[in-house]
Amino acid sequence: MLVFLLFATSFMKFIAALLVVLGTIGSSVRAADLSQFKTADELWEFIQSTVHGISPADRVAYVVKLEELRSGALAFEQHYPSDPRHWDTKLIRLQAEFAQAQIAQRSADLPPLLASLKEITGATDASTSAKAEASFFAVDVQLRAADTPESFTNASARAVLDGDITALRKNYPDELRTALAQFTWVDILKPREPARAEAILSDLATNKDSRVAAEAKRQLDAIQLQRKLAKEPLDLKFKAVDGSQVDLAALRGKVVLLDFWAVWCGPCRMEIPNVVATYNDLHKSGFEIVGVSLDQDKDKLINFTKQAGMTWPQYFDGKMWGNEISSRFGINAIPAMWLIDKKGFVRSTEARGAELAEQVKKLLAE
Repeated sequence: MLVFLLFATSFMKFIAALLVVLGTIGSSVRAADLSQFKTADELWEFIQSTVHGISPADRVAYVVKLEELRSGALAFEQHYPSDPRHWDTKLIRLQAEFAQAQIAQRSADLPPLLASLKEITGATDASTSAKAEASFFAVDVQLRAADTPESFTNASARAVLDGDITALRKNYPDELRTALAQFTWVDILKPREPARAEAILSDLATNKDSRVAAEAKRQLDAIQLQRKLAKEPLDLKFKAVDGSQVDLAALRGKVVLLDFWAVWCGPCRMEIPNVVATYNDLHKSGFEIVGVSLDQDKDKLINFTKQAGMTWPQYFDGKMWGNEISSRFGINAIPAMWLIDKKGFVRSTEARGAELAEQVKKLLAE
């Protein structure tokens, strides 16, 4: 059906204002536009062409298209209620309205939304694709809401989400989206109910899709490693490329990011701007970074770190996957980014992405 993207906060404020304008003038304009479609087939073709033509590339046009889509889908529902395709258009309308609410920074009213989606999945004349999309959409919106303290502790909401995920596993066991929904649920559960998260990962590790099984096993290995590392402060000493001596014991009292990476690693390089920005912002507050490079070419490493503003010490032995430090700690994929607290204990083995700064701030405050 539809895939909706969100934008930066500043642009979202502009979009929110635009939606208000659309709300005031939209009904008459859209009614005139839709009057040209005389049959269900003509209106259906308009809706389908709008779905396929919608793109976030032109963000203002994207918002306008959402409103056209919502209006067209609603018109189909109202004028052709006996046409089985009205279930597809109902789903499209619900998706468009959900996207509009997100862009306008409004909370979606979940109970009526989920009730409408349940109506689609239970309709005898709804298409198989509409039922599937409604099922996945229902789980998606619940997972978005579940990652908040209020929703997570809501027993009835949790029961509905659990039931819907179970239904996905039963009805769509081979769909990659079923596994992805469970991985998202695992991410939410990890800091709150780690045992349950681990149980779900153990089940996913037996998935017949090798990609799913491999990712589940990777996460299980990370959990086991973190348990092991949490038992005692991390011990690491080495002479850095710049000649300085690195000793994690000497960095007690500071928060340290131990970054296993390489210049040749694309995902590693994607992380670097965020890592550099976090370091520049929090270094004076007691944040340090120690790099472990799995490169072979020392000159490339030195030149790259200078250009990227990576001023922290780097370990290098030119052995790539045979790197002595990464091998000692069982690193089999990079980037691997470990966050170490002031006492020297590894608190996270997945300190990546936009949440890095918040994780560092939290540890600095301890």
